[in-house]
Amino acid sequence: MKTKSRLKLFLENFLFYGGLSMLTKALPFITLPIITRLLANASAYGIADMFNLINSFGTAIAVLGMYDAIFREFFEDRENNNYQIKVTSTGLIIVLGSSIVMILLTLLFNKYITILLFENLKYQGLVSLSAFAIGIAGISTIVAAPTRMRNNRRVYLYTGVFFPILGFLATYSLIKLNYTYEAIVYSNLGVSLTSLITFYILNKRDFEFKSFDKKIMKELFKIGLPLLPTFLIYWVYNSMDRVMINRMLGPTELGIYSVGAKVASVSQLVYTAFAGGWQYFAFSTMKDDDQVELNSKVFEYLGIVSFCLFIIAQPFIKPVFNLFFTGEYIKGSEVFSYLFLSPLMLMLFQIIANQVIVIKKSYLSTVALSIGAVLNIGLNYILIRNSGISGAALSTLLSYIISILFMSCICYRYRLIKLKMRFIIISLLMTIGILSNYFLNINSLYLYAFNLLAIVSVYIQDVLKINKRQVK
Repeated sequence: MKTKSRLKLFLENFLFYGGLSMLTKALPFITLPIITRLLANASAYGIADMFNLINSFGTAIAVLGMYDAIFREFFEDRENNNYQIKVTSTGLIIVLGSSIVMILLTLLFNKYITILLFENLKYQGLVSLSAFAIGIAGISTIVAAPTRMRNNRRVYLYTGVFFPILGFLATYSLIKLNYTYEAIVYSNLGVSLTSLITFYILNKRDFEFKSFDKKIMKELFKIGLPLLPTFLIYWVYNSMDRVMINRMLGPTELGIYSVGAKVASVSQLVYTAFAGGWQYFAFSTMKDDDQVELNSKVFEYLGIVSFCLFIIAQPFIKPVFNLFFTGEYIKGSEVFSYLFLSPLMLMLFQIIANQVIVIKKSYLSTVALSIGAVLNIGLNYILIRNSGISGAALSTLLSYIISILFMSCICYRYRLIKLKMRFIIISLLMTIGILSNYFLNINSLYLYAFNLLAIVSVYIQDVLKINKRQVK
C-alpha cells in the first residue's frame, strides 16, 4: 500500500506539473521552422543566440540564488502572511541591487565583452542592450515567484502560453520589416519586459520596500549564495559549447548548432515533466526505510526510458530536418542525437545527486558537476577543432555522463545507490554505440536496435509487474 501511494504521488506530480510545463514549452517547437525559413542566413540566428547566452549568464549572477532561497524561506512560516511579505520584499530588494550592479558592469566592460565573444566591435550595441535585458530578467524572476509559491496554476498556464505566442508574433513582424537577428533580440526583450510588468501587477501585494528585513536577508544569502556556483556550472554545460563555436567556427555554424539544439531540446519536455514531480516526491520520501532502494529503482527505470526514447528517435532525425528546414539549417541534424540525450542525462544526474543532498553533503554534487564542466571545456576545444559542431554536441553529452559516473562512485561509497548489473551492461552497450557512431563513423542503428531488443527482453517482466499492480 505504501509503495502504491508513493508511486501515485510521483506520477501525479510528474503528469500534472510536468504536463503543464510541457505545454508551455512546446509552442516554440512549432514556430521554429517558420522563423528559420524567414531567416535564411543562419548567422543571424547564431548572433541572436549569443545575446541569449549573455543574458542567461548575467541573470544567473544577478539573481544570486535568491529564487530558490525565497522559495525555501517563504514556507518557513506558512500561516504568517507578514513574514512571507518580508521574505519576498527582502529578496526583491537584494536582486534589484545586484541587477543594477550587473547592468553597470556590463556597460562598463562593454568593449571587452564584445571582443571576447564576437571579435567584432560592431556588436557593442547588442552587448549594451543585453545589460538591460539582464536587469529585467533578474527582477522579473523574483517578481513572478509568488505566483509559483502560491501555486496559482491558472496564471502560470495562461502566461506560459501567451508569452511565447507574443514573442513569435513580434519576431515574425520584425523580420517582415527586414530586421534579422535584431528581430529575435527585440522580441525577447519585449516579452521579458511584458512579463515583468504583468507579474508585478499580479503580485504587487507581495512586495513592500518598507518590509525589508536584515535578519531575513542574512538567511536568504545563507541559502542562495552557495547555489550560485551550481547555476554557473550549469551555464557552462549549456552555453560554453556555443561560445566556443562562435569563436572557433563563426556565427553561421553557431546558428546551425542552435537550431539543431532547439529541435533536440524536445527531450527537455521529458526532463521538465520529471522536474515538476521529482522534487516533492524525493524529499517527501527521504526518511523512508527503503529510500535507497526506491531512488535506485527510479534512477534505473528513468535511465532505461531515456535510452529507449533516444533509440526510437534515431530513424526520424534526418526526415524531420529535411521536412521542416531548408538550406544550411538541415545540417543541424548532426547534433540532434547527442543533444537529445543530454537533458535526459541531466535528469539522471539530479536523481542520483539528490542522495547526497538527503545526507546534507550537497557539496559533493557540486564537485561532480565541476569535474564534468572542466572536462566539457577541454573536450569542446579538442572536438570542435576536429569535428566542428558535432564535436561540441558530443562534448556536452560526455560531460554529463562523466559527472554521473563520478556521482555514482560517490553514492556507492556512502551506500546511497544500488545499481543492478543489467542496467550497467545496458548503459555500457549504449555508450559503445554512441562512441562507435562518432569516432568510427559506423552506422549504429543496428547496434541501437540490438540494445532496444536487449532492453525489452530484460525489462519486460518489470513492466508487466508494474502494470499488474496498477490494475489491482
